[in-house]
Amino acid sequence: MVRYKSRLLEWWFAICTVGFGLWLSLPVESMSTGAFEDLTRWLDEREWAFLFGITGFAHSISLYVNGRRWWTPFSRTLMLVVNSMCYGLFALGFALTYWPTTATFTYGVMILGAAFICIFRAVKDCVHAVEVYRA
Repeated sequence: MVRYKSRLLEWWFAICTVGFGLWLSLPVESMSTGAFEDLTRWLDEREWAFLFGITGFAHSISLYVNGRRWWTPFSRTLMLVVNSMCYGLFALGFALTYWPTTATFTYGVMILGAAFICIFRAVKDCVHAVEVYRA
């Protein structure tokens, strides 16, 4: 069994995604302004809540099992990509509605930038896992 280093940034990313899903599931309308026009055309608020909640939960599970089998870095990488795509959709929705909004920068640059750092590390772990498996 290969143990990988602590993935603090990635754990933060996964847990915040669960939290974002829970936040969107609160019994209030948080996506009712015009800034969410394109996003709510794609999915309603409850569907976004489910998407983020289940993605964050699955990402957390992939982190928990990471290192227990040789192939687990691949599941972790897959969940990172899926999680990043969810935030990428959010960034795209804001950009299409009104691109200069701060949400475009927050979701598109800050969050996805952190996600790409995590993906880079996860891919390195995948390469290492294959090397160990073949040895």
